[in-house]
Amino acid sequence: MIRTLILSASLALLAACGGAGSTGDDSATGFIKPGASVPESAERREDGVPRDDYGRPYDYEFLGRELPAFSGTMISGSRFSTGDLEGQWTLIDVWGLWCGDCMADAPYVEELWNEVSGSDELAFLSIHTPPNAQRADEAFGRYGSVGAYFEEKGYSYPTIVDEDASIRETLGIAWTPSYILVAPDLTVQGFRSELAAASSDDPVADLLADIEAVKASYTPGAPRPVED
Repeated sequence: MIRTLILSASLALLAACGGAGSTGDDSATGFIKPGASVPESAERREDGVPRDDYGRPYDYEFLGRELPAFSGTMISGSRFSTGDLEGQWTLIDVWGLWCGDCMADAPYVEELWNEVSGSDELAFLSIHTPPNAQRADEAFGRYGSVGAYFEEKGYSYPTIVDEDASIRETLGIAWTPSYILVAPDLTVQGFRSELAAASSDDPVADLLADIEAVKASYTPGAPRPVED
């Protein structure tokens, strides 16, 4: 029984952030838009999410739909709610200090923030979250807090701290890090997993180009495309 519980906990962590597998041509490391098809090679685990053999999702349940409402406290102490995103394009990064893939992405996130900081074209919001509610006490790893981590690394991007994984659950996050593109009408128009696993030499530039392409072709109120 104890062995079963340990195995279940391990699988849950792998599904949340990292796992054993390849990063080949079938890996779910690209930018995903509403209506994108899922490869036949996708694996479906207990949560029903189609994944590559590393565990990354090929889909996000709110693609083409309105982002669920949530609220939280920023590390600055100010309060945030979903309504603050309305009227602007926003990229949300969901991550955690406990997550090795998130740590690999950290330099890219800082580069991304430096690219968009002060821009009226794209807002940026990060959400720090534990792997799940049961493991909330492990969220900050050796750092103890997001603030301490930022101080050590010299980072400063706007961040909500999801203390109990309630925001993670509300947003249906099946993988960290996850990047979610939200339109001015609060619909989700893009998703991707970690930048460090991208096949290109400049994943930040590629992500920003993908976002610009979505913005250029976006029609507010358009129905979600029929999936294959």
